[in-house]
Amino acid sequence: MKRLLVLTLAGLIFTALPREARAEAGYEVPSRWAVARFQGLVTFPLGENNVAAWNDCGSGWLGLIGFDSSIDTHNSIGCLASFEYVMKRRYGIEVGFTYWHEILTIRAEAAGYTVEGAPNFIMPTLGANFHFLTDEKKDIYGGALCALGVIATGSGSDIDVSKDVALGLSLGMDYCVKGSWSVGATAKYIDFGEIDFSLFPEGVSGFLCDNGLMGLGHLNVVSMTFGIGYRF
Repeated sequence: MKRLLVLTLAGLIFTALPREARAEAGYEVPSRWAVARFQGLVTFPLGENNVAAWNDCGSGWLGLIGFDSSIDTHNSIGCLASFEYVMKRRYGIEVGFTYWHEILTIRAEAAGYTVEGAPNFIMPTLGANFHFLTDEKKDIYGGALCALGVIATGSGSDIDVSKDVALGLSLGMDYCVKGSWSVGATAKYIDFGEIDFSLFPEGVSGFLCDNGLMGLGHLNVVSMTFGIGYRF
């Protein structure tokens, strides 16, 4: 499923690359512009949803100390705020912030401690887009993006996330409705690979030698967004 989705997005992007970013009759595409977007979103995890729990104490009797744990992924809602600057009629650089609400549920129990939470993900992103069809009313674009780290918040306890970078593809469209205002939608595929979580407080590290690490075998998601934009 995930391979098919990636190939579909990539195909839509690259098959359109030869097309000129030109206007319909009577309209000249600006040589540069900028657009700010604010969109609501829904995410659909595609990951293997495998859980690996460990207590990395090395050899000896400490290696026998274990704990029970579980990680569940589920659909999530959230929002996206971004700003893109387009040069030479088609090449765009986009920065943004993405918020996912409770995309994971995590639970662990060991040494008399129980930690359970559903963290929210906040991710700064950097992307590059190619605007392959632009006219007076619509702007269709595709590209790649990079999530520059994950901040897990709102779970009721501190959760550290090991992932520094996640990569993805995007395909989107803006449609002008009045003046500089537009409505738009995007489809994004983001692949995190393996993710480790650290749940337990430092004071427990004598029992949980690596501070309660848990791992999710693989996490990748499809994100569908819809919202408004303003063009400068």
